[in-house]
Amino acid sequence: MSGTRVSELTGLHGVTLGKLVSEGFLERDPGSLKYTGIELVVAQALAQLQTRASKPEAERDRRVITVIRQAMAAGHIGDATDVVVADDFVQLAHTQGERLDATAGLRDYRVLGVGAWIAEFKRREPEAFDVDALIPAA
Repeated sequence: MSGTRVSELTGLHGVTLGKLVSEGFLERDPGSLKYTGIELVVAQALAQLQTRASKPEAERDRRVITVIRQAMAAGHIGDATDVVVADDFVQLAHTQGERLDATAGLRDYRVLGVGAWIAEFKRREPEAFDVDALIPAA
């Protein structure tokens, strides 16, 4: 998927996408410069977290996107899956009970609706989630 389409779907400006790639937050195929469905979801998470390498939360955001990439690659994200994020805390929550347990002791947290994003993006850009597109670029 093109950077322009990722920008349209996530609200990230093209320059911001390029910067996130150069800072190592996003990956794209070096030959075609295309993004996979996984990277589309990662871009949406980065947009929600307002990630920048210069921010103190940058390392936490790297952990968030690592969790998302690994869970998607392993097929562990369903339509109701969220990622709960707070300071140094990152956890997948697959049910409302898990979300409540994860957030019970937290004061300042965010819930990223990753499962809902995937369902929506698959509906809008199904080719980005083809098996061949999910094979990491060499």
